[in-house]
Amino acid sequence: MVSLRNYLRNNMDFTERFALYKEGGMIDDNDIEDLNAVIKLFKDEYGVTLEEENASMFIAHLCAAYGRIDSGENIDELPSEVVDELKSLPTYDLSLEILDKVMKVTKNALNDIEQGYALLHINNIIAQLQQSGEWHTTK
Repeated sequence: MVSLRNYLRNNMDFTERFALYKEGGMIDDNDIEDLNAVIKLFKDEYGVTLEEENASMFIAHLCAAYGRIDSGENIDELPSEVVDELKSLPTYDLSLEILDKVMKVTKNALNDIEQGYALLHINNIIAQLQQSGEWHTTK
């Protein structure tokens, strides 16, 4: 018998979100390819399944960032206080490592400002999963 948690976990991927964003013109097939590469990276390198429950903000940010890249839109930098706090966290180095890998597996090149926000989201994913006991890597 399948538990409700396992059912939800196996049925809470980003397929519907990507279809809606594509239909709305926010992302295209190349962006979806990049997003799936990021999801695969987390699974293959860290044993973590990104899903709506734990990574919706990160995935939404990447979708928006890819749209901004295409349109040339810019966003404000993270406030320096946020950057300083992020750098002081014990998960900062791991977040940097993951961001570097994300940049290597994707074709969309995030600028420094978008990378800052992505780093914040990655750190939040790690912290959330560590707290729930779902982040098992020692990296």
